[in-house]
Amino acid sequence: MSKPLMKPIGYALSGCTHDFLTFVVMEDQQAKVNYFYFIGHPANPDMPVLVRTFRTQPYNPEMITGRTGPLAGKKGRRADYGKRLEYTIAFAEILGYYDENRRWRMMEVAPSPWDYVYEPSDEALKRFFTPQKVVAESLMLEIGRIRGTTIPAYIDLNSIARGHMFVAGMTRSGKSSFIINLIAKASVLKPKPHFVIFDRRGEYNSLIKYGGIRYPYGKFTPEITDPKTIVTKLELKGRERDAVLEAVRLVIGENSELTRENILSKTEMLMDKGLIYKTAGTQSKSLASIQWALENKGAFLERPTKPADIIDYVNSTFTLIVDFSVDVDIEAQQRTTCHILNEIREHAMRRKDEGDFACIVAIEEAQYFAPEKGVEIKESNAQSEVKASMVETISQAGGYNVGLIVMTQRPAYVLKSCISQCNSVACFRLRSGNDQDAILMYTEYGSERLRDYLPGLADHEAMLWGIAVPTPFPVIAQIEVDEYPQKAAVFARQAWEKMERRNKLGGRV
Repeated sequence: MSKPLMKPIGYALSGCTHDFLTFVVMEDQQAKVNYFYFIGHPANPDMPVLVRTFRTQPYNPEMITGRTGPLAGKKGRRADYGKRLEYTIAFAEILGYYDENRRWRMMEVAPSPWDYVYEPSDEALKRFFTPQKVVAESLMLEIGRIRGTTIPAYIDLNSIARGHMFVAGMTRSGKSSFIINLIAKASVLKPKPHFVIFDRRGEYNSLIKYGGIRYPYGKFTPEITDPKTIVTKLELKGRERDAVLEAVRLVIGENSELTRENILSKTEMLMDKGLIYKTAGTQSKSLASIQWALENKGAFLERPTKPADIIDYVNSTFTLIVDFSVDVDIEAQQRTTCHILNEIREHAMRRKDEGDFACIVAIEEAQYFAPEKGVEIKESNAQSEVKASMVETISQAGGYNVGLIVMTQRPAYVLKSCISQCNSVACFRLRSGNDQDAILMYTEYGSERLRDYLPGLADHEAMLWGIAVPTPFPVIAQIEVDEYPQKAAVFARQAWEKMERRNKLGGRV
């Protein structure tokens, strides 16, 4: 190690392993949590090994029960003579090192007691964070700074398109801001990548000034042609359900339009033949019930046009924002999501030889489209189909340059087969044990130390790892934020003040 770039701050203690370091901090120094430090390799002390602290703990033997410290405290006095015995212990994970051939290696042996622990300068750290060789296919994007340094943090968009990314974090920890600013910064790249955003909360309007175009999701909603889906949405049961199901099949078999009138006509024909009910009175009553269901719950059948060609919009638009915030029809949103994913995936596979199509699809609140078994919002054909589409797309599409960014505030509620297919992760603050478990078990972090980092991340800080991150170890990045999600126009207090003034004036909504 180049000694002028290093400042010793502590000594290794006994009991270290090849991936775990404890060290005592020198009296006039400080070890910060989530910061990087160096130790020398036991076989080659001049070769720096990178470590990162995850916890520090002060210790004073005079304050143990039965010693003089507690006795003095009992009298309201402080045992100043014991202060000299106080020290701080730091706990760190040993990340690894670059060998003489610039190959990343894990530590093979444990540090020895009394080995120095050094605080490196940014200059010394740069060789660990700055890619020495950038692959020609990479499309690097600077997204912020490595925490505690001035070193840029990068994401490789090409790797996301080929391997998917999982983005998790508590509400307001910075997930949407991360995606918004990532896309805004990508607008100046050459070549310019193409994005599709499933915007469930209407948060991405700020991207319009960067070339994004916004459309309500209904523009891409497919017609319903599945007979079982139609009768399910009409909420019919028993013989009425059977009659309409057969009527829909007849309409489809004749290549007629699936309108309410055509379905009712075929249902009457079946009933006139006596295939459903034996008595005219029962038949008439049932037909009236079916007619009411078609008139009041069959509006979805009256689509005036076919859905827009999603591929044309992806090809011609830098960022296509599909607005799901216009209503709360989750079933229609699921059908639309399924249709868009299927169309994009199949088109990418057809164009694999030409190599002229690629995009990244960012899916907000993925638990609505790929829920873990047992936490489904509502059982329906649409939900089953969109879940299957998500699994198929995330399993296959990466090989055809279609990457998914799967976003959620509750990883425990997202289908684990989707999480495990994401080769890159951006994890913001998480405090729920179940959500931390989902990250630990189904991503490739590989260390329980994740639990020590995630709860303490500040807003707009994320731990990044995977093939889209140009370091062979996880890093904590402070995301540079210029654009923010568009939430409510005012705070709740302001809204209540307006409501109070309106009520005093006798106004009503």
